Amino acid sequence: MRLRPVTDSDLPALDLLNRAAVPNVNDVGVEGLKHLAAQAAFFRLAEDETGPLGFLLAMTPEADYDSPNFLWFKKRYPDFCYIDRVVVAESARRLGVGSALYQAVIDFSTGRAPVLTCEVNLQPANLGSLAFHERFGFRQAGTQDTENGKKTVSLMIRPL
Repeated sequence: MRLRPVTDSDLPALDLLNRAAVPNVNDVGVEGLKHLAAQAAFFRLAEDETGPLGFLLAMTPEADYDSPNFLWFKKRYPDFCYIDRVVVAESARRLGVGSALYQAVIDFSTGRAPVLTCEVNLQPANLGSLAFHERFGFRQAGTQDTENGKKTVSLMIRPL
């Protein structure tokens, strides 16, 4: 497995991975991923000889982004690195892909921001993701209902 920066030519394949992960991430389509890529401070792809295994996209407060979760952090923290989405292919789960992506974003963010932030779904529950983030030292800083009450998220931070 290797990690590398995402290019525009990767976006159709990453869109397929992203769609397969709904409702744990929002479906944004290729154009949405292109917009997010333009705002990203960190956008890495994990791949092997078979193709993409997963990706992680993160941004800093300067991003032009209106996600309610991003804005929640922006209102409370003057500086942070926000993990907007992490997706790992079903076939690549439990193989260290997520851990490699998280270690890469931690390394990238250390010295750039005092905290790494993200959200994890509480409703619909994503217990595997919650446990994963807790193992990486994240703790809940708050909760928020989104999508007109269809989702509740745990807003999490990890000091760097």
